[in-house]
Amino acid sequence: MNTSRLCCFFGLLLLVPALSHADPGVPCQVTASFSGEGSIGATLTQALRQTKERITLALYGFNNVQLANELAKLAKNGVIVRLKVDTAKSLEKKTGGVVEFLKSAGVQVQSVAPDGRNHNKFAVIDRKRVITGSYNWTLKAETNWENLLFLDCPELAAKYEKEWERIR
Repeated sequence: MNTSRLCCFFGLLLLVPALSHADPGVPCQVTASFSGEGSIGATLTQALRQTKERITLALYGFNNVQLANELAKLAKNGVIVRLKVDTAKSLEKKTGGVVEFLKSAGVQVQSVAPDGRNHNKFAVIDRKRVITGSYNWTLKAETNWENLLFLDCPELAAKYEKEWERIR
């Protein structure tokens, strides 16, 4: 078994408790993306382009202009784009510029966790797909060893949406 499959196998084992409360009649599919396989940003861009109605994001850092452009396009095409970003990171020059760009494009942006860290890295697409992992939506992340999981599971997406609502 190669390393990539082994990591994916153990990652799935960690998800079993989270998915155990899911309705057994609802299929949940999990796919993984690793930086050693190519650009995670490119894979993420493809996923973003699938969004039809709404995307909900909670991010620590965000300065990847290409990903910001994708979110801006979605917002301009009538998709609801909601972002909660770490307050301290949003005050940094690179992230602050992206935040202002997104706001001007119609993205609903909130800076959160002023007394701590919003260290989340997740997105929920159309209330049915969760994207999460170590990948920060930053330019530096493209040269790091990073990962993303794509979880097609409405029940899990609902849990992430609920958690997003709790983030302050």
